[in-house]
Formats: sequence, structure tokens, C-alpha cells
Amino acid sequence: MKPTMDLSNPIRDLKRSGFLLFLLLCVGLNTGCSYLVKNEHQRLYSMAKYGDDRFIRVDHYWVHYVEVGEGDPLFLVPGAFSTYRDWNRLIPLLSKTYRVLALDYLGVGDSDKPTSGFNYTIEEQADLIVKIAERLQIPKFHLAGVSYGGVIALNLSTRYPEKVNRVVCIEGGVIKPERLPHQYKKAILGVPLIGHFIISAIRSGLFDRITARVVMGKVWETLSEEERKEILEIISHNNKTASQGSWSRIARTFKNSKEFVEEVKSLKTPVLYLYGKSSGFRKMTEMNVELFNKHLPHIEIISFEDGIHNLELQKPREVAERMLEFFNRDGFQNQQKVFPFNP
Repeated sequence: MKPTMDLSNPIRDLKRSGFLLFLLLCVGLNTGCSYLVKNEHQRLYSMAKYGDDRFIRVDHYWVHYVEVGEGDPLFLVPGAFSTYRDWNRLIPLLSKTYRVLALDYLGVGDSDKPTSGFNYTIEEQADLIVKIAERLQIPKFHLAGVSYGGVIALNLSTRYPEKVNRVVCIEGGVIKPERLPHQYKKAILGVPLIGHFIISAIRSGLFDRITARVVMGKVWETLSEEERKEILEIISHNNKTASQGSWSRIARTFKNSKEFVEEVKSLKTPVLYLYGKSSGFRKMTEMNVELFNKHLPHIEIISFEDGIHNLELQKPREVAERMLEFFNRDGFQNQQKVFPFNP
């Protein structure tokens, strides 16, 4: 009788090898998605295109920002999942008149990305900016934010009116509809293995061009090759510093943050609100415009007929011009304007 081959050991070994490979993959994904959780050595993914890279320690966290220009201080806060580079197309224009401080808020870029002790709420980010200003001995400042950064700017000026001269908010929403675009990020980024895998893919650069086209929408086709290259570089650098832990928490920020709809109705700080009528977030912006018109008629509102959500990327010169005019003005009035698209 021929001896039978015992396949149990090879199969068992194969299963063990597969399990070990799976564990190694998980470890690799976890490591790959933890970009500079603690940046004690003040490492930079890349040097600033404009201005000087700086770090400041606040509440045991290292916060990275870029400083350029002279004059009255102006803090710039980027949108969700974005770095200070979202303002790169405006920084050369704004820094001619102002001392620009473009922030990587906690959770993005080269700033710390704490996995505990910080919940990435709107009010926590606002508190941190106030503490940064105090550490830099800046008693009062102008403030501009886009999207998530715009909500932070409105929250800060509502709770710390003595700190802020004027605010520019690009499509920030104090109130929001039941569903927002890209809701899937909140659902899947927090799932350990899936979230890590997605962030790893984002950091690999494979989806940079796709992300750029999604962010810019139909406007992408109207851009010159130079403009596409510039925007692609901004988005690529944003993606390279992604972290699953911080991004998943930022995705849940509206759920975790305290609502301040009633508090904002007492806002006295001069505000310029910019939004695009072709924005994917139009429903949200229109709800907020209605709130402002009803309770805060002093807020100046400007809409761009062809404008998208990220106006700072689409229309840097037009946005910079309106910001500078607003900051330099002695008085202001509520206005509703529509600007045609000028390619």
C-alpha cells in the first residue's frame, strides 16, 4: 500500500503564513497612517513655498504654521483634511499688506495629530488659535477660514470677540443640512482596517489627480496646465500628511462639536461671507445665508455665480481682492453680489 500524503501540515502552515502576512499588513497600514502623530523634532514634509516654516508649542502640542509679510496679523485656517497650503494661491497677495500666519491646525500637515486628549471639535481648534496668538503676543488679529476652518473662525469670533478685528468666512456652516457631500468619510475612516487602508491609498498619491478633479469639479476643465499643476501640488501635499486617527475624528466634527447657532446671533464682529452658487455645499451655505440675513444683517455676503466650495483654489485673485478691501475698509454694509466667471 502506498503511503498517503499528509496535507494537513502544509495547509496549516499556509494558514499561519496568511495570518502572519495579514498581521504584517495591518501593522504596515497602521504605521503608514500615523504620519507625525507627535512632531517633537519639528520635521517638515516639505518646506513652505512662501514664507518661513515655524512651530509653536501649545497645551503640550506642536503646531506648525507658515509666516510671511508685515503689518496687522492675519490668521488663515484651511478646510477639513487640508493643510496651510490650501491658501498658497492667496498668500503672495495677502502678505503684501499683512503679517500672514497660515496654520496647520491640529490633525493635519506637520502639526501634531493626537490620538487621545483632543477631540478635534470646532471649539477646541478655536481655543488653540487663541492660545497661539497669546503665545505670540498678538492681542488682536484678522481671521479667515474656509469650510471647516470657516466654522472655526466664526466660533472663535463669537466666543472671543475681543480677540478678532474682522473675519472672512468661505463657505463655513454654523448650521448644516441632514446630509452633506462626502458623508462616506465619516462612516468609513473610523473603521480600523478599512480606514487605514484608505488613508494608505490616499498617502500613496494614487488618488491625487482624482481628488483634484473632484474638488474642482467642472472648473478643472477651464484651468490652464499651470493652474492644474499648482492645485494638484497643493492637494498632493495635503494627502501625503494624512493620518487615519485625526482624519476620522475631523470627519465627525459636526457631531462632536457644540452647536452655537444661538450664540452666533449675538456676533458683533464684522464678517465677510463668501460662497459659490455652483458649490456642492450650496444647500448648507444657503441655510447659513438665510440665518445671517435674518439675525445678523451686518454680515456682508458675496456670492459667485460659478463659484465652487473651495473658492480660495478657484478664484485666488478675486477672493484676495475682496478680503483686502474688506480688511482695509473703515465701514461696511450688508451686500448681496454676484460676480461672473472671468477665465
